[in-house]
Amino acid sequence: MNWTIFRSMLELRRTSLLWYSFGIAAYGWMMVAFFPLIAANLDYMDMMMDVFTDELMAILGAAGTDFTTLGGFMGVEYLNMFWVFIVAAAVIMFAAGALGGAVDEGTMELTLSQPVSRMEVAVSRFLALAAYAGALNLVTAATLYLPGLVHGVDVPLDAMALFLAAGWLVTMSIGSFAFLVSAVASASNRAAGVSFGVIAAMWLLDTLGTISERFGWLSNLSLFHYWNPADIIDNLTVAPQTWAVFGIATAVFAPAAIWLFRRRDVA
Repeated sequence: MNWTIFRSMLELRRTSLLWYSFGIAAYGWMMVAFFPLIAANLDYMDMMMDVFTDELMAILGAAGTDFTTLGGFMGVEYLNMFWVFIVAAAVIMFAAGALGGAVDEGTMELTLSQPVSRMEVAVSRFLALAAYAGALNLVTAATLYLPGLVHGVDVPLDAMALFLAAGWLVTMSIGSFAFLVSAVASASNRAAGVSFGVIAAMWLLDTLGTISERFGWLSNLSLFHYWNPADIIDNLTVAPQTWAVFGIATAVFAPAAIWLFRRRDVA
């Protein structure tokens, strides 16, 4: 671990962190403020239940979710799909530039000319990615809980603490995969493109598996299948397979990325 490299990576991404945090905060605050208006209007709620067909709920990654609860509403409108794509974009761009992007720009060769090992560089940049992901999840949890105090919505603090932990693990599994791709890619745009493509493919697999009985097994191949924020908010529950899938993914992708980076040519 090299603190200079760790700090420099976060400093390089401080502007993007600011803008992603602002977007997440605005989106989360708007959804929490909007929920009491929806919950108090039963006619509007009935209309929305008609609008959100099974197919649309599948597209939003929220099949079987109860739209009338706070967790269900936040899941459908924000956390099940939209939030995943937002934080995925943030960590993928970070990871894509951390290794592959630095090699392409020529800055990695300069970094390695200093008295640091490839292991130190890779580990320090991965830990910076972990801190970046943690900040995004902290902003998410805070901007769900604090608006609840302002708008009279009961957003449980313990649920937000659990969301912070589970959400960080989800984000890190995506970031770790992007870090792995970046370790072997020759440019940041290629690493980002591959990573975004995999996330989009998983979303399509989950949608197809949900709306089709014949291809229902496809959902098991998608990360969206294992992410259920409604259960966290409404029931203070995270399924064991959620911890297992995202934890194993992070534990496999991160060391593999570091190992591959140590063996690649950076000249």
